[in-house]
Amino acid sequence: MVYKDRDISPEARKFYRMLKAKPEQFLGCECITFLRTYMDGMVTADRLFNGTKNIIIPYGFTDFIEWYYGDNTCQDCFECVLKAEGDEKKALDKWFSLLDEYLKGLGYEPIS
Repeated sequence: MVYKDRDISPEARKFYRMLKAKPEQFLGCECITFLRTYMDGMVTADRLFNGTKNIIIPYGFTDFIEWYYGDNTCQDCFECVLKAEGDEKKALDKWFSLLDEYLKGLGYEPIS
């Protein structure tokens, strides 16, 4: 089964829009490290209660970020962006920007 071209779930898109508008409301601050922890919880909860029904982080997104930065030494998309940007808030903003770019590249609606 090929997953890389699947769009994020409508529920995830709606949540991302709220999160992007007010990250401190959901994360406590504007930092990508807290986003990573929050998203780990969301993915785990979805697996436990929905059987991975929802696509929260699009398949292939980490590969795209590794390609974008030319760095395949990272464990996930959050770490790679933080490593490249060097600042928590800048990395958070860049992560959303890259997510929009990735979704548009696949022909899907961006978050913003």
